Amino acid sequence: MNTKSFAKLLVKRPRMVLLVFTIITVLIGLQISNLYMESDFSTYLPEDDPRLKLWNEINKEFHVGSTIIIIVDQTEKAYDLRNSKVLTEMDEVGQYVNDYEKDNGELDDVISVRSVAILIRAENAKSPLLGGTGENKIPDDTKLIHEYMSQASVNSMKGVLFTNDYKFAVIIVQLTEDANFDEILAETEQAVENRGTTYAQMTITGTVAMQQAIQENSMNNLFWMFPIALVLVSIVIFFFHRSVKGIIIAFLPPAYALMLTFGILGAIQPGLSIISVAIVALLMGLGVDYSIHLMNRLVEEKTMVDKIERVEKTLKSTGKAVFLSTVTTMIGFGSLMISSMSPMATFGFGCAIGILFCFISAMILVPCLVLILNFEKKATLPSWKKFAGFTMKNRGKVILIASFFVVMSLILIPKVETDVNYMDMAPEGIPEVEAMQLYSDKFGGGANFNALLVETDYDGLTHPETIDAIYNMSKEIRRETAEMGTEVNVVSVADPIVELTEQLSRFEIIKQLANLTKLQELIDLPEIEKVLFDKIVEEGLVNEDCSMTVVMVSIPVGRSMQEIEKIVNKINTIASNTGIPHNGHVSELTGQDAINVAVNKKLADEQIRSMIIALLFVLAAMIIIFNSTTYGFLTIIPIGFVLAWEPGFLVAMDVSLSVVTISIASIMIGIGIDYGIHITQRVREGLQEGLSKQEATKNAIEKTGLSLVEAASTTIAGMVSIYFINIPALQQFGIIVLLMTALSCIAAALILPVFLCSKIVK
Repeated sequence: MNTKSFAKLLVKRPRMVLLVFTIITVLIGLQISNLYMESDFSTYLPEDDPRLKLWNEINKEFHVGSTIIIIVDQTEKAYDLRNSKVLTEMDEVGQYVNDYEKDNGELDDVISVRSVAILIRAENAKSPLLGGTGENKIPDDTKLIHEYMSQASVNSMKGVLFTNDYKFAVIIVQLTEDANFDEILAETEQAVENRGTTYAQMTITGTVAMQQAIQENSMNNLFWMFPIALVLVSIVIFFFHRSVKGIIIAFLPPAYALMLTFGILGAIQPGLSIISVAIVALLMGLGVDYSIHLMNRLVEEKTMVDKIERVEKTLKSTGKAVFLSTVTTMIGFGSLMISSMSPMATFGFGCAIGILFCFISAMILVPCLVLILNFEKKATLPSWKKFAGFTMKNRGKVILIASFFVVMSLILIPKVETDVNYMDMAPEGIPEVEAMQLYSDKFGGGANFNALLVETDYDGLTHPETIDAIYNMSKEIRRETAEMGTEVNVVSVADPIVELTEQLSRFEIIKQLANLTKLQELIDLPEIEKVLFDKIVEEGLVNEDCSMTVVMVSIPVGRSMQEIEKIVNKINTIASNTGIPHNGHVSELTGQDAINVAVNKKLADEQIRSMIIALLFVLAAMIIIFNSTTYGFLTIIPIGFVLAWEPGFLVAMDVSLSVVTISIASIMIGIGIDYGIHITQRVREGLQEGLSKQEATKNAIEKTGLSLVEAASTTIAGMVSIYFINIPALQQFGIIVLLMTALSCIAAALILPVFLCSKIVK
């Protein structure tokens, strides 16, 4: 369909077009119900990454990644953890969650539950000959509980399952990877809420609970973003147009585009990441821009009596510029799709198709709405002519000042930091996240779990020398990292074995001195083997043939990525230098922190690659559409300045390059080029009308001034809505995009005219 036929359809049948487009949009938008939010950072690495493959292997064998942690905080309670009522409540919660203790997760998806209460019950269940009462329950005798607390099997878990002051404890629920997390989490919450007298103060956290809370909060943010952006952008539009009709015309197209975008995502790519929340703000701001450009041009051409010619001229002139803006913006966002990080590729895809729908919606709906509502009000920007005059008179000074800031910014590139901080991605004020911080503070554990895989020959872990080697490695990791200023929590099968063996050795000495037969029974070899191996295998720390185990490592939360990387490197060095008997081998550290370090290393390369690809494809698109290499190169120059200023902004605003802010360069290529395109298009129209280069450029700045400022203002207003979402990483993303959007508009109006008036333009 040619432009004239399309314009005729819009003019003759505006209501029919609006109705048909609405029906199509609603049908596609119904797929939004399929959307869900992902919060696993392992998705930021390719599936064939060796660290990710090792982590998946460990998870498959030992199920270490999916956990629910219940924190017991007795600081404001009259009783500490050694009280029988507190331990009974902890034990009841554990038994309620893990219905089948011996099934290894096959029946209830719960592999194990670990707590000091379970250890005390196990001690009490031993026969009187072995120091217990034979009753499988928490004893009422406080003195007996204290005795059990001093046993090696319990005391070795100090700092892991409970603190030295007996005020804090944890119940760790270990789940299978394919568990119904929602169902088990609901059961855990029910167990905590309905445990009776509540002598124990319990809070649920852990990877499963925290990720679910983040997912729910992020989905809520996704749907709240639209009304917030609606209000903010409406204020800007009303400021310029003083008309409710103008708000309706500007807003309906991006609203339709958002429904189409998330409908398509719901149908083909329903798994979103936290950064996907920003799609709403970006599309709202940019979609309104397209509506404004077309709306203002239609009003500008209101002197044309024939409405079909008026719409046709708008579509051919401003529509062409909007189309070019759409293509270049899609390229900017689309460059993110080449990322090896799946969430980033999804984000780029969502933004790219969203911009396409913004263009389609604006081209169809804006003319229809202008005609249906009979909108003729033209906004003005009184001081813009003076600005245009200033630009033309001070071209040399403008380039000098802009170049100075480029140099200063580029000098700061070495100071730009990269940081994949999971806690910055989490919304503030979530109880599960705050509880994880408490867990980290009290136990040295982090929100993320990591592991070293130890492999030996068959039955290699049953030999004392193997256990000693693992134990010494764990001790060295604790000591070396403590010297670095971070007490890393290390849990291995060797710790309780060595401590219990040392205690049994002391019993052997006493036996030799006093010839106590009961102690001979106590250290009977079959019983020792059951304590040291069978029970450990049941808990999932050792595989069935005793040839494979994991050393769990938790790095406290709140550490910078640079600190975490140093810790991971130190642990890897220790692991590589550790000799394990019986053909043993220790892997590099893998897990969520180690994966985050790997992702962090990819950030700078990912940004540079996507930025270069975006620039090259945008340049090619402009050369093709403008049919001029000169105009293509000149129009992209202001974006080059803005991109060169980015390092300075990142350092000045103390913003690190993260999985969120990595996309800013590509986004700004797509957004920022729009302003230059509209000026270049108007300059070419002026030259075709016989104006000189200076007159055409000045005229272009004056006539596009309102649309440029209004478009930039609405984009900024849309991005401001991110500040109502309490996610630190997204807020940092918002402020940088906001500042660079404003500068892109200014650069197009100040820097581009300098080159459009140069001798290379003919």
